Amino acid sequence: MGDLDDDLRRLFGDDRLDVHPAPDATDAVLRGAHRRRRRRAAISSAFLVVALVGVGLGATQLRTLSHDDPADELLETATSTASTTSLPPSTSTVAAPGSSGRPVTPPASSGGTTTPPGTGTGKPRTTTPSPPPPPPAEPGRLGALLLGMSEADALATGALIEPSSPADQENRCKAYATRSVPDGDAVVISPARGIVRITRPSTAKTQKNVGVGSTVAEVKAAYGNATQSGTTVLVPMATSPSWSYVFTTNGTTVTTVHMRLAADDCPAA
Repeated sequence: MGDLDDDLRRLFGDDRLDVHPAPDATDAVLRGAHRRRRRRAAISSAFLVVALVGVGLGATQLRTLSHDDPADELLETATSTASTTSLPPSTSTVAAPGSSGRPVTPPASSGGTTTPPGTGTGKPRTTTPSPPPPPPAEPGRLGALLLGMSEADALATGALIEPSSPADQENRCKAYATRSVPDGDAVVISPARGIVRITRPSTAKTQKNVGVGSTVAEVKAAYGNATQSGTTVLVPMATSPSWSYVFTTNGTTVTTVHMRLAADDCPAA
């Protein structure tokens, strides 16, 4: 055991086993330590930059999500509308609840008039006036007398009272009284057209139940195609031969009712 100890002492005491450091060993160690510190600082800076970028992206995403929230959009819109009351209401945008977050612009309005939905072009709607009602088709007859009837046929009915009187200054047309209307010009007859005018009795009513004593408003209500000129109301009939009712009024009430042929060629008729 003592020999082993001696051998070990000689071995460890041999100068050939000594490690002699290089002259710049200290500087090399320090330079290596500085390199490690710089490397660690660079790695730490890189991690810090990555962390900051991640935080920035997260904040941006959160902000985007918060702007897509309909409640936040409504709150921002309400705040902006309250602070800019002078702006027209059509400039505000509101995100519809349950939508993808895209703003929905309300339809523009001007003067309180809203464009009807479905028009597409926004042009004002035009209203086509209703066509006038078709003329009635009552027969041009009073008892046995018929518009267009010749003088001989009219006398044969016994409804005319003779003698006749001139119906115009030229003495071309003739006028007769009738048994129901004693006026001398109750019936006017043209030599070419036959009976061109018949005066109805004051008690007679038309098929629309108007006559002497009816108001102008009642005549127009009964005949939708009635036209008024002064105190005269004219109602054409859709018959052959063509003729019209001529309601003579005092401005408000009917005083006389004539049946007049459209082809009347007697000036006084």
